[in-house]
Amino acid sequence: MMSIIKSFANRVIGTVELVSSDRIEVLLDPEAPQVTALNTGSPSGFPRINGYVLIPNESGAMVGLISSVRIERLPYPKRKGTQQDFGLVDLPFPARLMILTPLGTLVAHQRGDVNSQGNELKLKVTSGIDVFPSVGDPVLLPTPDQLKAIVEGESAATSGCILLGCCPTAGRAQVFVDPDKLFGRHLAILGNTGAGKSCSVAGLVRWSIEAAQKTSNRVMKNEFDNSKKDLRPNARFIILDPNGEYSEAFKDLGVRLFQVEPKDEANQLKVPAWLWNGEEWTEFVHAAPGVQQPILLSALRLLRSNLGSPNTFTTKLRSSIKRYRNRLRLLINEGYHMTSGRREGVAIYLLNAKNDFESHANNPECPSELKQMLEDISYKAEFIENSSRGQPKGANNYWHNDFPEEGDNGLNTLLSALDNAAITIGLEEGGDYDEDTPRYFDLKGLPDYIEAIAAGQSGRDIAQFVDTLNLRIRSLFKNTRLASVIQPNDSASITLEDWLRDYIGADQASNGAIAIVDLSLVPSMVIHIVVCVLARMIFEAVQRYRHETGCVLPTILVLEEAHTFIHREISGDSGTPVAQACSRVFERIAREGRKFGLGLVLASQRPSEISPTVLSQCNTFLLHRIVNDRDQELVKRLVPDGFGTLLRELPNLPTRRAILLGWAAPAPVLVEIREVEPKIRPHSPDPPFWDVWIGKKACPIDWKKIAKVWQGGCGDIKNINDEVRCDGDGEDRDCNRESR
Repeated sequence: MMSIIKSFANRVIGTVELVSSDRIEVLLDPEAPQVTALNTGSPSGFPRINGYVLIPNESGAMVGLISSVRIERLPYPKRKGTQQDFGLVDLPFPARLMILTPLGTLVAHQRGDVNSQGNELKLKVTSGIDVFPSVGDPVLLPTPDQLKAIVEGESAATSGCILLGCCPTAGRAQVFVDPDKLFGRHLAILGNTGAGKSCSVAGLVRWSIEAAQKTSNRVMKNEFDNSKKDLRPNARFIILDPNGEYSEAFKDLGVRLFQVEPKDEANQLKVPAWLWNGEEWTEFVHAAPGVQQPILLSALRLLRSNLGSPNTFTTKLRSSIKRYRNRLRLLINEGYHMTSGRREGVAIYLLNAKNDFESHANNPECPSELKQMLEDISYKAEFIENSSRGQPKGANNYWHNDFPEEGDNGLNTLLSALDNAAITIGLEEGGDYDEDTPRYFDLKGLPDYIEAIAAGQSGRDIAQFVDTLNLRIRSLFKNTRLASVIQPNDSASITLEDWLRDYIGADQASNGAIAIVDLSLVPSMVIHIVVCVLARMIFEAVQRYRHETGCVLPTILVLEEAHTFIHREISGDSGTPVAQACSRVFERIAREGRKFGLGLVLASQRPSEISPTVLSQCNTFLLHRIVNDRDQELVKRLVPDGFGTLLRELPNLPTRRAILLGWAAPAPVLVEIREVEPKIRPHSPDPPFWDVWIGKKACPIDWKKIAKVWQGGCGDIKNINDEVRCDGDGEDRDCNRESR
């Protein structure tokens, strides 16, 4: 095997003095470069923090990251060769000591592609250290090709890669990332406000789509027949935007934008109440588990099943048939009818069925064609119970023998009678829906259902519990802005298919690869439930897609200001119930989303406030400037111990600089993120206090117009924004010359 270390002697800069699992000390030779190394094939800075060196071993070469350099006072000078000046008196001699953090192993293998020639080798970095160096091993400067392999990674030579930026400490070598690794195992983009975090999010989304478009076009040019090909990238990015930063960032890419108060070509944000499942309803209205929750869930089941008013004869009969049929199936499947001690429970079930269906048959509203069927059910229940009676154990009370399943006195005859009645009453298989099924119902009818169900129950203070529950529900459609989101005027015409197509994306992404949900005007009382429902629906959609098709649907969910929705305290007992439900959804996505092709991208300025469960599932981190000591400590705990020294630079990183580490990076690397053009940056500028103070920038105020829009008037908020953002000459002056 050819050695990957070329020109070995010319690039030796020192020797290993100390080795540990996370730290290697190197004593530099006196002849090692002081500022600039000229023996690497091209001038490069040395020694430099976050620079790279190599230590050869039998596996290839260990890659070390320079974490510190200092002067060490030796009692005698370090000399090379046979020079012997021991007769001279030496003062403490200054030598340079360099500290390395081991990152991985640089290996070489045959390229194995059609473009390779002869014994041409391909360099790549593998995670982990196979063989640690020994004391006295030489330390080398990497060649330009080796440095490029360390920084660019294995995906640089492939089409499936995204150019993230360049490494300023490695000769500005380009930094590529593999989208499968970047998004497949979740990504966390962390940094203080103004550090470039939002631009990194927008850039990754844009560069991913552009790279996919470029590759698709190249592939199609090589295809013989591309007439049936769709040039649009089949990608799905869904951005949950709490601050309304991204509404202008992707207009040229055919974005689907959803807003509470839509402007221009934006769509109305719609998260209809019929999409909410039973847990979300329970948590949002604070339904108490003892009385309110069972009534609420029963009402939701009735509404979703479209069984009619809860106080009608038909609805009550459907409920009875469904309840007794399901219970009988359970008793048979569990073998209770053949188990000593359980048979008496079956007998009680049969006696209750006899009484209830006899009562339904005698109801004046019962149709004549149905009356006979109900009487037959009542008779069979009584006959089966009588047939299995054994020894008496008291007045009108008996021990029971096993209940047969077949025959005239078998339980299956009763089950068949219940099935026939279900078909007659319109309760066939598949028409029985639970409280979680996303089927349309009129939100305004929910309080009436709750009251009707409660009226049929006995108990102390039932009315008071129901009144409190209904008061919370009715408040949902009194707020105009809130009602437009959870109960829009066209709610009845919205189908689940249409909603999934709009918010997740159509087949082959024919309606665009990006969906932005602008949450900036969503009322605070429902923002957590809206985000919770959106995230859950996206997760369950890709989950069902894999179940139905056998393959995954790659989808990326981007959550800005993640600490707002998955706060570590919300995950505990201190958050509101609906906030806890929201956090639980994202924790489940973080744990299980990869299996179904759902990648999670978190962006936050306070990593110490994010749920540890979610952060621990992120395998790649893009770390911008982080100043807060608690946030720094949290980040250091998330990465391997050896990288702690690398993160000491976090408080000093300038804008657009970040540290990329984790699964998507072959080795931790300092990246200068590609610049995003001002016109397509997220709108999160620093406020221009000075320009406004001195009159250089005009900010006219019309509180009357703002108040009118705020209170539900017909004012045009777009015009207000235009007046605030523009001077008198109409020139667009964004609040920050370099938007973050």
